[in-house]
Amino acid sequence: MRFGKRQILSALFTLAFVGAVVMAALWAESAGDMGKAGGTRTTGDTENAEDTGSTEDTADIPGSSGFMADGAGNGDTPGRAGVDFDRLQIQNEDIYAWITVPGTGIDYPVLQKGDAKDPYDNYYLDHQVDLSEGFPGVIYSQPVNQRDFTDSLTVLYGHNLKNGGMFSDLHEFEDEDFFLQNDKIMIYTPEKILTYEIFAAIDFSDALLTYEYDFTKNAEVWRHLADVRRCQGNFREGAEISEGDRILVLSTCYSDKPERRLLVEAVLAEEEAGN
Repeated sequence: MRFGKRQILSALFTLAFVGAVVMAALWAESAGDMGKAGGTRTTGDTENAEDTGSTEDTADIPGSSGFMADGAGNGDTPGRAGVDFDRLQIQNEDIYAWITVPGTGIDYPVLQKGDAKDPYDNYYLDHQVDLSEGFPGVIYSQPVNQRDFTDSLTVLYGHNLKNGGMFSDLHEFEDEDFFLQNDKIMIYTPEKILTYEIFAAIDFSDALLTYEYDFTKNAEVWRHLADVRRCQGNFREGAEISEGDRILVLSTCYSDKPERRLLVEAVLAEEEAGN
């Protein structure tokens, strides 16, 4: 069969069009993947560790951080079922605690890079429990804090994600009624159960707290608390903090204020032996 010049040109045009459509589809898929994993990451010593992730399009899917979904028990909250740290640490020995904030969906393992050389290491800012790289990251502390929560002030970081998960629910504490009705943070370690009482939820600068203040000195703890009092936010009237008290700070970012951080601050109220 013989083809005329017009037929050949038509066939070539059709092939070129199909090829362009396929390439466009592939490019769109690639761009979407980069968008989900993207965002600039700043980890300088003077920057807050939780400085990205507010716009990451990551769904709040159980197990999306790579941890065993039933690691805390048979589907119950850790407070009722207990946390199986032996099982969790088989998956990742950097898991050293579990955090639950009653009234929210915050119910996650807490990690800290065990072999980090930098006391302000942010490895888990963009790594999962299974050590794969990407969002939503995990709840973590920097090596500058001890793992037994005996520091004067311990900071835990977590992302604020568009679709929920990690520390997104901390923004509930911006509502005064919610703040007044929910005042507990539970920390579980292999040795003990710590109950903290929330005394403030405030809009703070993006200063890296453990770099900005030397919390090994009482004067620096009080300087931080004075700075907290000067911030906008919710405060629990009558909350008392004495010298030697241990403070827990949960830090996350805002979706519309990259230079600010939401801090939920709590003081240790009770410590008991674990299971």
